[in-house]
Amino acid sequence: MLRFLVFSDTHGVREPMQELYNLYPNDGIIHLGDYIADARWMLSRTAGHPVYQVKGNCDYGAAGLEEQLLELGDVKILICHGHRYQVKSGYGAVLAAAERAGAKAVLFGHTHRPFMEEREGILMMNPGALSSPFRDYGILEIEGRKVKGALLHQYE
Repeated sequence: MLRFLVFSDTHGVREPMQELYNLYPNDGIIHLGDYIADARWMLSRTAGHPVYQVKGNCDYGAAGLEEQLLELGDVKILICHGHRYQVKSGYGAVLAAAERAGAKAVLFGHTHRPFMEEREGILMMNPGALSSPFRDYGILEIEGRKVKGALLHQYE
């Protein structure tokens, strides 16, 4: 089984990423933008684990990809920030992008609100904002062709 920590909208709040990375056994981190510099900061602290990352709408001028199609284990996972798919207005466009890509899951942020649902056989997950007062984040687990997620908070 593979396990990834999923963060979005860190907005400079870095220490909780390190704390959660140390807390959970994991195979890496997926950072969904706003701020991609936070993902790069984490990359130097993961002892060789990957930190997959995309840019968000607040990553003005930063180098990096807007989205990526990852192959993790036996599945494809589409990651993006979500702003280019207008996720604040609905999830149809981001779901369609995942379908076109043949993804088993699509991970996005931008709304700062945790969300998880399966539609059309595709897991849709927004971990919320790690910069929120509750420190919202997610965990993605992959076993064979099965993908499951969990939405969590560092503080209740």
